[in-house]
Amino acid sequence: MKIRIIVLSVFSVLLSCSCAERTVKVELVATNDTHGAVFPKGYTPEAQEHSSLASVCAYVDSLRSADGDDHVILLDCGDHLQGDNATYYFNYVDTADGEHLLSRIFNYMKYDAVVVGNHDLEAGHPVYDRMARELDCPYLASNAVSVEDGKAWFDRYAVIDRDGLRTVVIGFTNPNVKSWISKDKYEGLDFVPVDSIAASLVAEVRRRERPDVVILAVHCGLGKEDVPSIENNALYLAAHVPGIDAVIASHDHRRLAAKVMGADGDSVCVVESGSKAQAVSRLSISAVKKGKRLVSLSVEPAVAEVSHLVPCGRYMEEFGQDWQTVYDFSNRTIGRFTTPLDLSYRQDRRSDYLAFIHYVQLSCPGVEVSFTAPLVSEGVMPAGELKFNDLFTLYRFENLLYVVEMTGREIKDYLEGAYDKRITGSDFLYNYDTAGGLIYTVSPSAGKGSRVRIISMWDGTPFDMSRTYRVAITSYRASGAGGLLAEAGLDRETMDSRIVEIYPEIREMLRDFIENQGDINPREIAAAKKTGTWRFVK
Repeated sequence: MKIRIIVLSVFSVLLSCSCAERTVKVELVATNDTHGAVFPKGYTPEAQEHSSLASVCAYVDSLRSADGDDHVILLDCGDHLQGDNATYYFNYVDTADGEHLLSRIFNYMKYDAVVVGNHDLEAGHPVYDRMARELDCPYLASNAVSVEDGKAWFDRYAVIDRDGLRTVVIGFTNPNVKSWISKDKYEGLDFVPVDSIAASLVAEVRRRERPDVVILAVHCGLGKEDVPSIENNALYLAAHVPGIDAVIASHDHRRLAAKVMGADGDSVCVVESGSKAQAVSRLSISAVKKGKRLVSLSVEPAVAEVSHLVPCGRYMEEFGQDWQTVYDFSNRTIGRFTTPLDLSYRQDRRSDYLAFIHYVQLSCPGVEVSFTAPLVSEGVMPAGELKFNDLFTLYRFENLLYVVEMTGREIKDYLEGAYDKRITGSDFLYNYDTAGGLIYTVSPSAGKGSRVRIISMWDGTPFDMSRTYRVAITSYRASGAGGLLAEAGLDRETMDSRIVEIYPEIREMLRDFIENQGDINPREIAAAKKTGTWRFVK
């Protein structure tokens, strides 16, 4: 009888302990749109220090030291595989041995989940599939599905347990990605609009995983609460998807920490932290639990600046040799400019910089017309040795060069759309295309659709509106990005049938051209007749 009483007493104590309420606090930190900001210094002797993942590492280390590893969650919301010499080098040059630099960094910093961004997809299957294999955490893009069976190509969500608090992070890439990159980069994949599957996936996760917290990590911009958007819909998702506690946004490089009224009548946090690892998104989660049951939940959003922090010493020790490798690669000589190259943007006439890009594109066999847009707007590239690093100034995006067939009328309408943007200032600079290989004028005072007058081809031969020409165009533009093909009455499916040739990345073509030429006089190239000419007229 005495033994039985003792057993019952112990059982009562355990039962009362298991039912006692306790508070769990977890800090969630998220990076986004780092665009290759992995080192605190660039790859030239005069480079200034800047914020990078080394500063984020210092910030996360301080949280883990103060709160314990079991009270910190670390995420990335995409666009980590593009934008810097280091990402370029490990995407396309050092591909044989060892793991990718970014997977090593994410594993070293103990990321709990990473979202696939649209710029990560433009690196192509060899790169992002490699990342998926090498990461120690889930690589998330629940709306990137196989065209063969409709199943998710990447992980759909991550389940993260911290001190008894179960958090599920559902990841989505940007479904508008097909408008920006060439088909070969996502062969076998399709991208489902986020708002068409988010609610059902949240319901599935709630039923299957029994989480305390559900967070959408979307590589989409903020957008508006009441307007759905295929590209920027974080606020809309927060307001309309039941069963979520927060949305972590990215893609549009904005900063926001706010709450909106959610579909369940409770507030939903929305947070985004800009770009280039200058700040991080932060969600402070406080939950009261009784046993396994969630009693109450509080989530507070914030944007935390990290750019002022001293880079983490152990991080730099771990990856210092990688920086040196990229530095040495970036500073190898590839050629020489005998005169300076003016990079300045000219609204009313062509620039020497764009003439140089046109010249290289027009050097491809069979190309008659070239389209390109300013990717820089100011500065001068001085005469002297050209380093590989200078190519990132000359051409900062990883675009393939497509040769497509377009009629004279389509070329003219395309240019009308580009110059409408330029004259009205209604778009980004990189959508202000010009044409090489033609002689034409633009009248800003004329109405839209009547501004461009194509006088002739560069050599004086007539330009024929009904004739078909071979046109050099970027893979970005050939995918429909910027809306210029739409101005010409062309859609993505039509363009697929117009492709004649696909060349390597334009930056690689520039490198080959410079290495083959050795000494280059930019002024002579700018004056070359084959690049054509244009100017504003009344």
